[in-house]
Amino acid sequence: MRSDLARLIGGALAAILLLAAIGAAAALWIDRRDRVRHEADVATGGVGARAIPIMTANGCSACHTIPGVPGAQGQVGPRLDGSLAGRVYIGGVLANNPENLIRWIRLAREINPHTAMPSTRITEQQARDIAAYLYGLR
Repeated sequence: MRSDLARLIGGALAAILLLAAIGAAAALWIDRRDRVRHEADVATGGVGARAIPIMTANGCSACHTIPGVPGAQGQVGPRLDGSLAGRVYIGGVLANNPENLIRWIRLAREINPHTAMPSTRITEQQARDIAAYLYGLR
């Protein structure tokens, strides 16, 4: 009887420790995600949390696959996911940095007349918000 009780207590303790470890890992993941999003907001001067309605209203999802954006399963343009921050070039012609991404989002055809990307002509702040969202996907 005592060995059954000891096994039951041992199993309960193991389950508690496992749940605590899972909780700690989730907290670390959330903290990292929030830190990355904050860094992206600061780097771009945007607020990534405002970007999804802007991207939806401007048809970004028609051409791009973008995590977190409803219906964004486009196959024409590149995937706009966590790999964007690690790319060397934007649109094949601009060094990948926040200011160039903001310019590209707004004025792609003025930068490269042969690109399939349209010049969206959204406001600079809207482009900053989109850039913050995209860089925050890392």
